[in-house]
This record gives sequence, C-alpha cells and structure tokens, in this order.
Amino acid sequence: MPLETTIPVKEVQRYMGYHGITDIAPEIRAKIDKAVDQISLQSHPRIISKEFPVTLEGNDVTLHAESEDVVFHSEGLSRNLNGCCGAVLLAATIGPACDMLVRRASVTSAADASVYQAAGAAAIESFLDDYNDKLKASYEAQGLFLRPRFSPGYGDLKLDHQKDWFRLLDITRQIGIELTDSLLMVPTKSVTAIIGIGYDKNVIRCSGCSGCNRKDSCAYSKGRD
Repeated sequence: MPLETTIPVKEVQRYMGYHGITDIAPEIRAKIDKAVDQISLQSHPRIISKEFPVTLEGNDVTLHAESEDVVFHSEGLSRNLNGCCGAVLLAATIGPACDMLVRRASVTSAADASVYQAAGAAAIESFLDDYNDKLKASYEAQGLFLRPRFSPGYGDLKLDHQKDWFRLLDITRQIGIELTDSLLMVPTKSVTAIIGIGYDKNVIRCSGCSGCNRKDSCAYSKGRD
C-alpha cells in the first residue's frame, strides 16, 4: 500500500546536506519532488511494536521480557527513560522500493541516487512520526506519557542491541526485515526504536538530535540547520 504520510521536503533537503538553505535550484527541487512522489506511491510500510516493563539502575536499563531480562547499558537511554515504568519496542520499514529506486538511479546518476536515499530516510521518519502521534494519543488517554524514541546506535546505545530487537519482536518473520552480519537492516529504510512510558509529562526530555552526543559532528543533525 502507499505510504499514506507526507514526506517533508525540508527533511529531504536536510538529509541531502542542505543545512539552512532555502533557495534550492529548480532542477534539484524537481528531482526531490519526483523522488518523493515515487517513494510515496511504491512504498509498503509495515510496523510491529510490543510493550515491556522496564526498571532502571544507574546507567543500566533492564527490559523484562517473558522469558528473559535484557540489559541496555547506556547513559543516554537511561536519561531518556528516567521515571518510566515500561517501554514500547518497535520496528518499522517502508519496504524495498526505495532500495530499488536507488539502485536504478545509481546506474546513470549518483546525484539522483542520493536524492532517493534522502527521500527514503525522510519517508521512514515521517511514517514513524505519524505512528508515534497515534501511540501518544492512545497512552495519554490512559494517563501515561511517552518519551522520544531512541534507537540502537543512537548516542551511546550500542548497535549490537539490534539483535535483541530482532529476537524479542521476531522482526524478520513478522514484517520481513533482515539483519545482516554487520548489523545493518534490509530493506535499508527500516528503523528499530524504544519509547519510554511514564506517568509524569513534565519530566525533562532530550528529543531528537539535541539528545545525541554526536549532534555537533553529525552531517545530518537538525541542530546544524
């Protein structure tokens, strides 16, 4: 099915490296619009999520699954989940269409391929943002509040924890994402994340790029706009 979410052009531009630039050449804007249209129509978004209890001790976050306890050692994640009683683990993908479009474009133009890469990155984030909004409304109706999503490889949470996500959610069987030996996901426009659940909506939260210890060096940081 189509993506059914708006892919923000500004986000595509950010992923292309246009930090704070508003005057985009018409030919570049045309390429962006084409990529956005094709990815919107050809994507097959899928998502899986599950709630687990969590406990925190120092920089250790323990997720209590049915058959095991999984410990994430991360100062950033611990800060993000401070005061939380539970967390939602999720995995999402927009499907293989973006990867196919990138491969096709790269045969004739590396520049065109980079536009599709950027549009795909913006697409999966937009899809997750929409899902996040629905999740937020559902939990707030129960008097619970969500923290910003936090992913393996973000800040000081080791990428190796991808294996925990895939095991606990049975991601490959459920929504078709494969995990390579180098811990990359296929389709590439896929995301895993954890979202804390707490009772206090006034807890200080580190959201997005501002909460990452690489925000000053990352080429895609929103803080560089």
